Amino acid sequence: MKRTRTMWAITALIPLALAGCEQSSTAVQTLNSQKTAPAALVSPTPAASPAPSAKPGAASSPDTKEQDSIGQEVGSPKEEPVIVKSSQSARVSALKPVFSVSKGTVAITIDDGPTKDTSKLLKILKELDTHVTFFFLGQNAEKYHESVSQAVYDGHVVGYHSDTHPQMTKMSYDDQLKEFKSGLDKLAKWDKNPITLFRPPYGAYNNDTKLITEDNHMSMVLWNEDTKDWSSTNAAAIAKSVLAQVQSGSIIVMHDHPSTIAALPDIIKGIKSKGYKLVTIPSK
Repeated sequence: MKRTRTMWAITALIPLALAGCEQSSTAVQTLNSQKTAPAALVSPTPAASPAPSAKPGAASSPDTKEQDSIGQEVGSPKEEPVIVKSSQSARVSALKPVFSVSKGTVAITIDDGPTKDTSKLLKILKELDTHVTFFFLGQNAEKYHESVSQAVYDGHVVGYHSDTHPQMTKMSYDDQLKEFKSGLDKLAKWDKNPITLFRPPYGAYNNDTKLITEDNHMSMVLWNEDTKDWSSTNAAAIAKSVLAQVQSGSIIVMHDHPSTIAALPDIIKGIKSKGYKLVTIPSK
């Protein structure tokens, strides 16, 4: 009798156990379906600029404001609306940003310096008898001012790229002006020539940014060739990308990174082999 009752109990428990397994399997499947694949590296649309918090590959020290590897200028920059109205909102800037150089020429521009590697970059450019246009950050110029002075001495054009590399279109006119003036004062200490070129971080600009640039008697320089050099540590791949895109009138945006510096000799030789003349901005 006991044996019969035991068998009956075991038989009754089997469906419950199977149901439990099925529920467990369903739960696992549900969890798996909720998992998402890692986000791919995607460039924003031309009308959008990446937020400062979304900076793949950016490197900054927690103990200093230095930003050696800070910005990713991507896509084809377009003017954005003013989102913080001010007393200046009624003014409309007539400034027209520069996107290209003259026919038959190409301009290499290098952002986010100076860094600890800029002296090596300058040495390579001197060996190749090539001049470029730098867009330096004010806070970095303060730390690596020897490289600013050397760039000027070597005949390169020094432009300005803000003080701390914020997304200026998210700032009020007054905050943009404060950022602009702060870094420009730092950079101007080390360049005897008037600084006449400005490139807004991320290529993000609006009417307020243009007004400030214009009021400071400067040109706004953007680009028409985006190398995305910041996304790779492979010098050969960077050179290949640049040379695949380059064309008459290109303004190439690159960054003061070790991999880009290593790629420069092949980039310069490749551009010249295509018959283009390398120039600085303004072209000369």
